[in-house]
Amino acid sequence: MADIFRSERTFQVWHYTAAHHDRLLLRSTADEANHRRVDLYVESVRGLLLESLYRGIVIREGTPEEVREVESGYGIPVTSEPVYLHVIGEERMRGFIVGGPLQWHEDYGGFRDPSHFGPLPGTA
Repeated sequence: MADIFRSERTFQVWHYTAAHHDRLLLRSTADEANHRRVDLYVESVRGLLLESLYRGIVIREGTPEEVREVESGYGIPVTSEPVYLHVIGEERMRGFIVGGPLQWHEDYGGFRDPSHFGPLPGTA
């Protein structure tokens, strides 16, 4: 399957809320090597399995086999529209997000500045 997003940067789970449209934010903060921060955002999250930190990240569309695995092994429906299975990991599934489309934004925001994707409780 095709990559949706790929980066060698470090990303961490920055925010998740089950209220306010079930939103997830993964963030790579700005540092001396990378002067811009990158936010990865998914809303309408129906399920997820994530590590707290990724040193380099590949997010791709889930294969039909992975869709079946998530549906049968975790009980999370993926085949209803408009739901996407975002798989983390190039060779094997290291995690997943089931929800709306993956969006990303790069900017010069600071460590605790609000995201481009709107106010998320606890991020401002």
